[in-house]
Amino acid sequence: MLIFIVSAVALALSARAERKMTIYVDNEGAPSPILLQAESRAAAMFSSSGIRVEWHGRVPDFGQLSRGAITISIAAKTPAVFLPSALAFTRLFERVHITVFWDRIQQTPRSASPVIVLTHVLVHEITHVLQGVDRHSDRGVMKAHWTDKDYGAMALKPLPFTPEDVLLIQLGLGNGP
Repeated sequence: MLIFIVSAVALALSARAERKMTIYVDNEGAPSPILLQAESRAAAMFSSSGIRVEWHGRVPDFGQLSRGAITISIAAKTPAVFLPSALAFTRLFERVHITVFWDRIQQTPRSASPVIVLTHVLVHEITHVLQGVDRHSDRGVMKAHWTDKDYGAMALKPLPFTPEDVLLIQLGLGNGP
């Protein structure tokens, strides 16, 4: 089965055209230089999957969103009782809206900087939207809960997508084998 998946991913990657993803960000919390660095790093992570990310500020009215666009709100203050262990969440049934909890990213001590953690949170949540499924991998950027070891690894280099992650991204975008 794994050989089939790896072969399907290789075929999908070789046959696909680069796909543009439009993402709007309402930033109420993260300092602009940190957000800009995180966006740039996230775009680089997605480029390995054939996706070119185009970042925009301020989210337009819902009726004016381009088809397939994603909106991200970066919240400055998150109620303690709301998804207490989460750094972000995606309204998966909509395949449009993501909320990132900046206060939680910056307040929790980790071996990776807030830029690196924000980058990985953005990539993780955007991938949920692109895949259109609520699933996690046992390793890499799509792992459900990152450990101290994962944070240390992401401080050195980006956590990877698994072959299954890439296949599901391509299938979610309609580029599957």
